[in-house]
Amino acid sequence: MHYKIISIFNIILFLPLIYLIITEILLRLIIFLFTLNSDIMVYGINKNINIELHSIKNRELYISNDYKLYNVKKNINLSEDGEIWIFGGSTSNSGFCDSKDLSWVDFLENELKKKNFSKNGVNSGFSINVLKNQLENYQKPEIIIWANKVNEVLYVKRNLGDRIFFHSLKKTLKENLVTFYFFDELIVRLFDKININIRSEKKFLNDDDYRLSSENYYQNTLEAINLSKIYNIEKFYILSLFNKDNLDNKETKFYKFYEEKVNKIVTEEEIVSYINTKNYLKLEDKQKELFCDVMHQNYSGKVLTGKIVSDYINDKK
Repeated sequence: MHYKIISIFNIILFLPLIYLIITEILLRLIIFLFTLNSDIMVYGINKNINIELHSIKNRELYISNDYKLYNVKKNINLSEDGEIWIFGGSTSNSGFCDSKDLSWVDFLENELKKKNFSKNGVNSGFSINVLKNQLENYQKPEIIIWANKVNEVLYVKRNLGDRIFFHSLKKTLKENLVTFYFFDELIVRLFDKININIRSEKKFLNDDDYRLSSENYYQNTLEAINLSKIYNIEKFYILSLFNKDNLDNKETKFYKFYEEKVNKIVTEEEIVSYINTKNYLKLEDKQKELFCDVMHQNYSGKVLTGKIVSDYINDKK
């Protein structure tokens, strides 16, 4: 009887572990076959490796290796496709309002090819990982436009929620197990589809939270700028898109912390310029109907933004 109990205990303890190991190996192999990136096989073991999933349906999975990125051999010829890369959230992504398939990027008039990496609901943490993934393929743009701003408070809301131990444990598991990373991302997305938010988000933010979010934005942006210098990217533009509130001089509480960091970056980094689009709107433009909600621009707003950014970039060339 004693040995039977021990046997049952061993089965209960070790069988799930064996299944987890098998699932983990199989999932890594599937991702390797999908991406042909062998770094996924040592994710969690090698702490230089990052993964970022945005959409399984659209095959948007980004893997990067910090060691490879920061140890670029000088004799490697990086491809120059003559591109502008745009990073940001939904305010730079196509969709919303009366122009579902368009963003302000579509009205950017420049001889360079536009490549828009903006996605709904992402912040600079997502953008830096996508940038790393693209640069690791030894491709580079001539210009980067960094339009992250609105979603930066998600850093505090989703990473420093009310249950700190839970968040710490989940983060550790996601940083080491591909299985848990995908399980967590899929569960969140499934509940998002039925409009149920299961994230343990911090509900009430204070100045310290905004300060911490702005510091996270600052560090991510600095890293993007440093990578731009390593890869000899000519210009890096930080872009602040006008919205309904700031045209009425009702900036968000986060904005002053954001602006402090942006001004610091522009002062210290020669390749960086700041385009605050609301400063380039004429009085008659401000009186037009430019939005479908507080943040998202309609067709007219996107056309205006495209023109402002085009004029600024083309004048600086």
